[in-house]
Amino acid sequence: MEREEDVIDRKTLLLLAFLALGTAILSGYSGSFGRQPSYPLSENHRLASLAPCLTSTLIELGGEDRLTLISDYCPPVKDLPRGGTALSPDLERVMRSGAEVILARAAGGVPVDAIQRVGTPVVLPWSSVREMCDSVLRLGELSGCRQAARELAQDLKTGLAPRNDGTGPRVLLVIGGPLDRSGGPWVIREDSLHGQTLKAAGYRHAFQEPLLGAPQLSVESLVDLDPDVIVHLIPEEDDGSGRQKVHDSYSGIPGLRAWVDGRIGAIHDPQILDEGPGLLVLVDQLRKEIGDLSQQSGEANR
Repeated sequence: MEREEDVIDRKTLLLLAFLALGTAILSGYSGSFGRQPSYPLSENHRLASLAPCLTSTLIELGGEDRLTLISDYCPPVKDLPRGGTALSPDLERVMRSGAEVILARAAGGVPVDAIQRVGTPVVLPWSSVREMCDSVLRLGELSGCRQAARELAQDLKTGLAPRNDGTGPRVLLVIGGPLDRSGGPWVIREDSLHGQTLKAAGYRHAFQEPLLGAPQLSVESLVDLDPDVIVHLIPEEDDGSGRQKVHDSYSGIPGLRAWVDGRIGAIHDPQILDEGPGLLVLVDQLRKEIGDLSQQSGEANR
């Protein structure tokens, strides 16, 4: 019989692999994402969303009634069928869903030509706050939620603006549950949208230089980096023991300031890795978690 922690570990590894693949694809992309429709699309078209961030944005706008299909990684929407991913769409399911417009997040490898056989592809850039805001407005046009889209775009522009004055603690954001010492932590890049949430919360990234290659650190590199604060972003509900398990997983690592000062925390949220409007929620979650850790550390040192 499988242990619950084994199932969770596999889910986390799958998410990490998916994020690493997406990062590699986006970082290596520099050209056109394929043919876009040369004619205007109305707000009456039925939509298929092949990206979680696009689906969660449509839900936030109130345009989910336009959806007929979502991707394998999207948050649930009623009883809608799932149709693969943007890089590997199930075209038969997309066609059967009745979708006329197929939405995908821009990335190298999106099979635009194949998607055109079953509908009209609309590929939206989503790798920076500015691109995100522009794409939100486009989603507002396609879903008939223009006013809500304008308001959300403004909220994102304001809420994700950097607020770090260069003096706050150096924070390392780690993906997933307790530290895996055999391979080291998978971490959030400074130049990612999740990295932007840390700046918007008013804190500095632990990295002084951009992280190259796979976003994973060895334990030795973690000690050399020596962040002031470590926060794990865990895409699941907290069973009440998650934060303590994360804290205990760092026990015995010599010379790690965050461990010595008691500044290792965790934020649990099933949608925490989604790059949609939930990023605004994450900004508040980071402020609270890091603020609480700093306060507890200060009280312990009195």
